[in-house]
Amino acid sequence: MNIALVGGIYGKDESFRRSLQVTPEIVLEQGFRDRGHRVQTASHHARIKMRMCDVIHVHHLGYGALRAGSDSSRTPFVYTSHDGAAMVGLEASKLKLFFSRWIMARADAVIALSQAEATFQQRTYSLAGAVHEVIPNGIEAKRYPYERRNAAGKGRAWQLLYVGQLVEQKRVDLLLRAMALAKVPVELKLAYHNAACEIPLRRMAAELRLSDRVRFLGPKEPKDLSTLYQEADLFVQPSTAEALPSVVTEAMLSGTPIVAADVGGVREQLGGYGVVVCPGQSEALAAGIAQVIEDYEHFASESRAMSTRARRNFSIENMVENHLELYTKLIRRRWVRRHTALRAPVNALVKMGVDLLCATK
Repeated sequence: MNIALVGGIYGKDESFRRSLQVTPEIVLEQGFRDRGHRVQTASHHARIKMRMCDVIHVHHLGYGALRAGSDSSRTPFVYTSHDGAAMVGLEASKLKLFFSRWIMARADAVIALSQAEATFQQRTYSLAGAVHEVIPNGIEAKRYPYERRNAAGKGRAWQLLYVGQLVEQKRVDLLLRAMALAKVPVELKLAYHNAACEIPLRRMAAELRLSDRVRFLGPKEPKDLSTLYQEADLFVQPSTAEALPSVVTEAMLSGTPIVAADVGGVREQLGGYGVVVCPGQSEALAAGIAQVIEDYEHFASESRAMSTRARRNFSIENMVENHLELYTKLIRRRWVRRHTALRAPVNALVKMGVDLLCATK
């Protein structure tokens, strides 16, 4: 099979890609190559001749998705939006919402990362005629072995961990405020590859008198992240928008008790383990942290079962095989949805806009 993968990661420089380590696109790329398939990769701004591919799979809303949706070939177009913000009503603009709906109406297959996302997509977009499947992202379990090396608050402060980006949507500020509300000593380690909000967060930590209890670690390799998960008493995900955060799966694999905001597919991802709290509220986050600490023996006793669930439900093998089965189904179907949906003049206007925008990049 000749597969084209389009994603923003392929437009990033090598230093950025090394700091990020893995993305769903990269995981799929390697999985397909390991199974003997040909894979072309491209950024959203690169051009791919779709007629030369058996299937094209675009990740995230971008120029690549617009081009695939307006292409006149008969190559099946698969789309994964990874758009947790849309699920909580945080669309950036009316224009983005328009193009999201347009692409969803033309993709031959739409992949959701959770049943919660699939339900949202069915309610929000026109999916008639599309293959619509739930395929969770896979994580390399060997990188995050189950091992607990934490002190559980004995002899030192309770150790909290956050892994992700320091961007506004992740709401690390809520986590700092939750720390300030804690009735027991707590310390926090932050591991991140995007430091956009580091300066204001450092300032906030100082204002809350937490500077000596918050460590800004910066980017970490997977082997170092594994150690951080194993040594942490509690992993906290305070984000106001997520689809299916990989860091939650990594914490599950490591057996680290979890407190996470109830957004996107997180509740479904946890499957009854850990604690989910109302997003956007530092008080709710503080209450969730206190709940785990106060009943830590219970949450620690569930850690191995939680790890087993993550290995079973979020394996790379399942992710890759389910994608390949979907691609094969589309190729055998021998017709493409965009040839019968939302034709010109909308199609012509979009194609013209895509070409014009890409020409300026």
